[in-house]
Amino acid sequence: MDERKKLLLMMREIRKKIDPRVLEQARQAALAQMGQQPEPEPPRDNEASRLFKLAREDNGARKSEILAYLEKKFRNKLN
Repeated sequence: MDERKKLLLMMREIRKKIDPRVLEQARQAALAQMGQQPEPEPPRDNEASRLFKLAREDNGARKSEILAYLEKKFRNKLN
């Protein structure tokens, strides 16, 4: 195996270990340096918003499950 292939293989292995969010931030920074407009990051739901949406789906089919989860979570934090 020649040196170029060895280096490419090493780079692939290293890239697999890097957090995907860090890679995306690096890509956005590189685009900004080249003068291109980076794509806006899609908004992320926080846990409360995500659980609220789950509880409202299918006319509240999972509402009791989510309430039980929250009750257990907060009881553990209080004790």
